[in-house]
Amino acid sequence: MDWKKVAKKSSILNWINSNLKNYKLKLDLRNMSHYYKKKAAKLNFSYDANMAISEFKCWHKANAPDYVPLTEGALRVFWIGSNKDQDESGFLQALQRLANVTVFHDFEGEYGTWSGEGSGFESPYFEKVREINDGLLFEQLARGKDQGSFDLLIGQMWAHRISKEALSLVQKMGIPVINISMDDRLPINWGSKGDVRLGSVGLVSGTNLVLTTSSETCLWYGVEGCPALFWPLASSPEIFSPDEHNVRDIDVLFIGNKYGTRGKIVKYLEGNGVKVDCFGAGWPNGHINAEQMASLSKRAEIILGVGTIGHCDDLYTLKLRDFDAPMSGALYLTHRNPDLCKLFIEGEEIECYSSLKEALVKIQYYLNNPEKMRLVAEKGFSRACKQHTWDKRLNETFSMLGLVNQFPIKEKVSKVENWLE
Repeated sequence: MDWKKVAKKSSILNWINSNLKNYKLKLDLRNMSHYYKKKAAKLNFSYDANMAISEFKCWHKANAPDYVPLTEGALRVFWIGSNKDQDESGFLQALQRLANVTVFHDFEGEYGTWSGEGSGFESPYFEKVREINDGLLFEQLARGKDQGSFDLLIGQMWAHRISKEALSLVQKMGIPVINISMDDRLPINWGSKGDVRLGSVGLVSGTNLVLTTSSETCLWYGVEGCPALFWPLASSPEIFSPDEHNVRDIDVLFIGNKYGTRGKIVKYLEGNGVKVDCFGAGWPNGHINAEQMASLSKRAEIILGVGTIGHCDDLYTLKLRDFDAPMSGALYLTHRNPDLCKLFIEGEEIECYSSLKEALVKIQYYLNNPEKMRLVAEKGFSRACKQHTWDKRLNETFSMLGLVNQFPIKEKVSKVENWLE
């Protein structure tokens, strides 16, 4: 008998399973937080963002002493991605505007590192996965060097797909390594398999800087000996911003795979008369690509966000939709994530909820008060355009690290201004 299938069909067993997973995740995260705070005190280490930047610059000066900050388009970047739809929803296009980018491909020519056919951390042969990706990395670096040396390797990388030894060899070439880590509140990404550390932390000995979307883990990486910066995500006005031809014919839109609390939230709203159009794996409408996501977002009056992690209903992390949704000109309603509330003003630029009832009340209120809904949406859009574009995020980061000279950002200002009018 397949007990997993039985459990999924039983609401009681499914509820017990979800709560057990929720409890374990929060317990593990609490224990890790305690561990790193205790270790930081023992080491007399306190996190300082300026020190993290200084450490990166010092390494770079020592290992590439002749380097000078480059002009727009001159920086040669080797990018290692993971999710094509995610990266091509604005990030990669902005990186290619800023720099001369070479993109890593697997042995079949597909985008990003080979995953071992989705085997993940539990694969009995993830050493083989790393061996293959490591080999491809050096093959592609060697091919790219025909055009000159690379100035930076950056990617979204984990130790079960690529090895710290490979990244250390890249550093020995004088090339700094930056890793973007989006899931640092998942305890599994801080675990081990045998004597191998997993996640981004498993790569720190071959990494010069981690850009993390979880503010508290900057301290954790520092304790592990790797500089880190809190790095919110961003969006692309070229892809997501609306224009005068948009018709908003979707009351409430949710985009994301169906797991954890997401089904429960949608079921509650629909049970109380709110129609929610859902897209992503597990929903009847199924998976959509980046282009479809942008098109649908521009048709929504309200975009529903679910900012929780896994099966938890009170533990949050930043998501790409936290920036894409306001950029689309819709009113964005999501969980009250403290990190997000430092970037947008709740009640003025976005709206938040902590309970199903609060989400329902706010959706009903704004659908019945379209002028107030549009005012919040327009202010959220304005904030996203001014402070949370990928061009701005990358430009500021690379110039802060001494890799490029900061330059004016070329955005489609007229398109933005026309819509606001």
